[in-house]
Amino acid sequence: MNIERREQPHRPRVGSNRPPVPGRYAGNQENRNRFNQGNRSQPVKKSRKPPKSPRRENKIYFIALLPTAEAGKEIIRLKQEFAERYGARHALKVLPHITLQVPFTADPLLERAFTAELTEFAASLSPFEVTLNGFGTYPYREQKILYIQVEKEPAIMEAHRKLMSFLRKEFGFSNMLARDTFNPHVTVAFRDLTAEQFEAAWPEYEHRPFKISFKVSNLYFLRHNGTSWEVLHKCRLGEGKSEG
Repeated sequence: MNIERREQPHRPRVGSNRPPVPGRYAGNQENRNRFNQGNRSQPVKKSRKPPKSPRRENKIYFIALLPTAEAGKEIIRLKQEFAERYGARHALKVLPHITLQVPFTADPLLERAFTAELTEFAASLSPFEVTLNGFGTYPYREQKILYIQVEKEPAIMEAHRKLMSFLRKEFGFSNMLARDTFNPHVTVAFRDLTAEQFEAAWPEYEHRPFKISFKVSNLYFLRHNGTSWEVLHKCRLGEGKSEG
């Protein structure tokens, strides 16, 4: 599977090893022969080539956990409050989520196979509880980020570890793309959060209490449509398992 790392401002670059698109007309002798059949009785004044197929553009994808509707409303309320008080509004455009696999690019023709394999993988996991507790940041990054911390309980850490192993084995993700390190969080403010806004807000949020828990029953496969993220497929955890 042709996978490329989606370059993000706060992430290191990963190179692309994109193979050529199979079935292209250029260099395809069979298609050229088929195109010229029926013209043999007349001399060919100029070689004709069939038009090239339009080049497909890779799409951007990522894999995440989404909160329940009730927990999602609390997170959105918190984002709105922050935007109104400090002016950083970009995070409001992004649905609340916990990223498991950072954004990557792939040929959209691979969506069906990837979805089927991811669905099968998700069925091997059991639903688990997630707890959001307090706020955090990446203090040494130039681009400031404020997020809600996710408690690093065994279930979510193990789900991430298994997913990374699955993506490397089944789809050839590199270790730099499917990373071992994992700091689960839900972003409150990032891209348009200035250093001045962060410095004004952090003393309040550093010790502000915020704690909610919810049950995770699905993995979500998302795709960027050019404007926003949309859920491409919901993969149920433990599908077909008998609960004991």
